[in-house]
Amino acid sequence: MSKSLSVTFRIPAELIESFTSAVSESGNDKTTWLIDAVRQKLGQPESNPDNRLLALVERMETAAAALAGGKQGIPPREYDEAAVIQIVADTIRQGFDNGRIIAERLNEAGYQTKAGKAWDKDIYSAWKRQKGTATKIAALINN
Repeated sequence: MSKSLSVTFRIPAELIESFTSAVSESGNDKTTWLIDAVRQKLGQPESNPDNRLLALVERMETAAAALAGGKQGIPPREYDEAAVIQIVADTIRQGFDNGRIIAERLNEAGYQTKAGKAWDKDIYSAWKRQKGTATKIAALINN
């Protein structure tokens, strides 16, 4: 068992109510709550095994959901050139000719890249430079 030291400190008055409420909701005493907060801030594991187990279960549920619904962070729809070009043209028409914003819109619409990945500004820029792509986008913007 590790040795512990007594430490005294002050908490600003505006934080007392929030602190007391958080301690109460945790079901722990103030010392345990503070030790867990310090460990979290320092990037160390919590001392409460139940909390560690709960965090592990949450991570496993996220991983299981990703396996069930496809890779985590990858949009669900396969690449559809016509739909992608339409989204790009609509976004540019709205005044957002920015690779990052366009990539976000494509991901939000649920479309993967040709390689089955999520869009980012670099992938979008490379895609836009492909032969004929800029012409197709311009034709939709001007209509």
